[in-house]
Amino acid sequence: MFTQNLQKEFSKVQQEFLACTKSPELLPGELEQASVFFQSPAVKNLIAFGAEHNEFLEQIAETFSSIGSMDIYRGCLTGYLIGLYGESEITSENADRALGAFFEHVLGLCEQYMALVCQRIGATVEQLEEDDELAEAFCQFSPDSLWEEQPVLVKAWKGVGMLSLGLMSRISSSRPLRDLLRGADRIAERCFYLDGYCDTIGFVPGILNMVEEENVLLLSPAAGIGVEVSLREIDSNNLFFTLLQFTLYHEHLLEPLGAQSFTYREIVERIARHEPVEEEEWPEQLYESGCFGYYTYPALQPDGSYNEMGAVWGEGTLYEVPKLDGRYVILLTKPNIQRSWGNAFITSTHSRLRPEVKLIRRLSGEETQEWLEKIGQGNRAK
Repeated sequence: MFTQNLQKEFSKVQQEFLACTKSPELLPGELEQASVFFQSPAVKNLIAFGAEHNEFLEQIAETFSSIGSMDIYRGCLTGYLIGLYGESEITSENADRALGAFFEHVLGLCEQYMALVCQRIGATVEQLEEDDELAEAFCQFSPDSLWEEQPVLVKAWKGVGMLSLGLMSRISSSRPLRDLLRGADRIAERCFYLDGYCDTIGFVPGILNMVEEENVLLLSPAAGIGVEVSLREIDSNNLFFTLLQFTLYHEHLLEPLGAQSFTYREIVERIARHEPVEEEEWPEQLYESGCFGYYTYPALQPDGSYNEMGAVWGEGTLYEVPKLDGRYVILLTKPNIQRSWGNAFITSTHSRLRPEVKLIRRLSGEETQEWLEKIGQGNRAK
């Protein structure tokens, strides 16, 4: 009987929450302050019920899968809740899929909003990137002036920031959701464009474009040594270089590969790997310095020098490196210029990612020479 009563109580707060989120009538100040929604009785009661009765948390996560039928603005805030609950490992595959579809829908509404505002200020969306005055006019345009005419577009524009935060949390944890969004219509590209005008949305492509799982051959022509490493959840080459240097350091391979002097700092490695770090442990200046120069294989010249246009830049990802015989190949040499990078590139886009660079094997001398000969033959043929 006790269980039945609890189930009835849950059903009541669940239905009240759904009725609230599906209602297009917003509370005073809700569009300006998301806290108004989270403090409303229907939302507070559902959250409080889950906090008191943990056995219902999975059902609460499943409740959020109705996001597609919610009011656009309140759906955006429910998307934030999906991410928030996910931080405590309270997830639902159905809610994740619904979140992905809802985000794509809201993204389209935001594009419509941009087009409408551009029409009002006498510009095209393309001109915003070319004309600073038009871009400023767009940013100064008040969404409130479109409320009576296009409330759904205004709600999408106002809510996409919170929605993006929730989505960020889930795509950093869920490979299936990342793959789902990658299969959608140019999600990363569209988010990247909107980044200049919508808070938080620009972090989404950083995760969608990251290296999920790849193997790379690293060859040192000067030393005649090569290794193969695996990358996992790496969203920038600087993060790749950071973790690679630590991996090679632990495997005693930095010096054999011809690295410049390297100073190992355990705290930097822990931060890069997203391991727990106390606030007082955090370095006053967080940075890492490169002990190699990194080049694509076409950069190697017949005289052993390197074309700087073939440098592998830290701001990109491995996917920008050309393949040789179907393999990613990067050449290592002593750096011509000492490069360093800071906090933004030592850690991933989101703390729930688990970036990793592991040594698979050290290539034999014969295999290393075979690859170097392939590179020389390929470059001479150009």
